[in-house]
Amino acid sequence: MENMKPRNYGYCVICEKDTEFIEENPWLRDHYLCTSCKSIPRQRALINTLNEFYPEWKTMDIYESSPCGPASKFLKTKNDQYVSSHLFSEDLPSGSYVKGIRNENLERMSFGDVSFDLVITQDVFEHVMEPDKAFNEISRILRPGGAHVFTMPWYSDLEKTRRRAKKMNGEIIYLEEPQYHGNPVDAKGSLVTFDWGRDFTDFIFEHSNMQTLIYLVKDKYLGLDAEFLHVFVSRKKET
Repeated sequence: MENMKPRNYGYCVICEKDTEFIEENPWLRDHYLCTSCKSIPRQRALINTLNEFYPEWKTMDIYESSPCGPASKFLKTKNDQYVSSHLFSEDLPSGSYVKGIRNENLERMSFGDVSFDLVITQDVFEHVMEPDKAFNEISRILRPGGAHVFTMPWYSDLEKTRRRAKKMNGEIIYLEEPQYHGNPVDAKGSLVTFDWGRDFTDFIFEHSNMQTLIYLVKDKYLGLDAEFLHVFVSRKKET
């Protein structure tokens, strides 16, 4: 008899119904799937965090950078005010469109000040070349009391964040062995520019004046069990 893949019954916050979760691979972060919507743990963790901290999110003004996967589809379906964009090219102006899809560079966005209640990014900030500018821009476009809710690989055993690549005079300088992750709009993938360590909350505060909460829930019933499962909530002050 073939070895059965581990599985359990539970409730998916993206399907919003009872379902079965299956462990397709020991690397649960990418392979612990909802059999209904095919979501992975970090996507379910993001929506669970929104439900916990911002239960009214379906009526809020939301912007998501680089949407991908079931969580982004869920956000778009459930929120009529949802706005999204991809970075197709740094040579294209922010606010322009490529085949009907908005192009935005997180480091210099075209949105006006205090435009959104929530900004969402899913595994984006390990690929940003100048995150100081990006965090500052997110703070700028958030309304007072708004928040940046995001996921990214976080190395809690790493005391100081490690920069893996930088750009000088238009050239990419590799400081570590190049690593690439999948990119929904570029088959070449996205270069990993940072391994974020324990000092990342200080970095965010320094460049955006936003304080960051680190939120972790592990619950097999909700399909929440994996590596790098933390969700981060950076809040802009009320005034």
